[in-house]
Amino acid sequence: MTTAAQSLAQAVRGGLVDTRSTLTGQVCVAAIGASNIVHRVDKDDRAVAYVKATGMAAGLDGDDSVARERLVVGLLAGTSIVPTPLSLSTESELWLAPVAGASLADLSFAGDASGITAGFAALGTTLAQLHRTSLPAQAPRLRPPWPLLDLLPPHMDSAKHHAVPTLVIETARSWPDVMAAAAQAWRATAWTHGDVSAMNVILASDGSARLIDWESAGAGDPSWDLAGAQMLAAALLPGQVEIAMARLRHAYRAAGGPAAEPSRALRCVRTLCAAYQVAVGAFTVDRQPDYDGSVTKLLKDAALLADTHRSHHVLP
Repeated sequence: MTTAAQSLAQAVRGGLVDTRSTLTGQVCVAAIGASNIVHRVDKDDRAVAYVKATGMAAGLDGDDSVARERLVVGLLAGTSIVPTPLSLSTESELWLAPVAGASLADLSFAGDASGITAGFAALGTTLAQLHRTSLPAQAPRLRPPWPLLDLLPPHMDSAKHHAVPTLVIETARSWPDVMAAAAQAWRATAWTHGDVSAMNVILASDGSARLIDWESAGAGDPSWDLAGAQMLAAALLPGQVEIAMARLRHAYRAAGGPAAEPSRALRCVRTLCAAYQVAVGAFTVDRQPDYDGSVTKLLKDAALLADTHRSHHVLP
């Protein structure tokens, strides 16, 4: 297991920071992240690198997500939408340069609604660039979302110990027709980020957007990223979802984005995934799942999408 001390020593050996600054306390290493081990190396209170190593939770699925991100970032290095890998990376660690700018989460905390809306336009351009980038033969495949799988990923086995995440899983299993429709339409045709979230979209001072955390990325259905963007708009701008998505769609199409508009079935799947993430995420902040009713609301949203899907697919 990679420790903060080991990351600091590697930063010194690799010349990223100097010994003098380290000994005088100008350099420190902070542990962040959840499923994976992530350290941020700071000098003079500014990030100079992020270090990732596969953690226990991520490793349960038999998928080395850090190795996946290393491969993806390397394959996409020429596109300018991914972080820059550093030469300090090893077989077990991925070192990345910080991406300058503010995340959509930062803008949300600041209450900058106009900045967030502009950010969705920038995100649309970036997603179009990603989805149009050629898929090399060595690109990993993005695992389809768990509601579309016959067997759940091993890390989800712990859900059985709590009623709320279990309810989310049981809800997905109770709608086999909707899940089947999404599964049948799933096409792994393009680079797909797979985790479009407020923390993962970084807006630069020039108005462009870059994406971080490529642990889930690979050859997938690009509509999944658009479904994620719609979930993000609903979370950040509940009263301006259509405005934000209109700007994203316009920028995406203008930049040649190839993805089809996500179906109601796919959006239902994405909503169920969000409900599960929210439910288990509560544990990381010492809360009970659904303490604020957010999971209940997401399940209601998912049910509405499922019902609307069925109303548009009535058998003759």
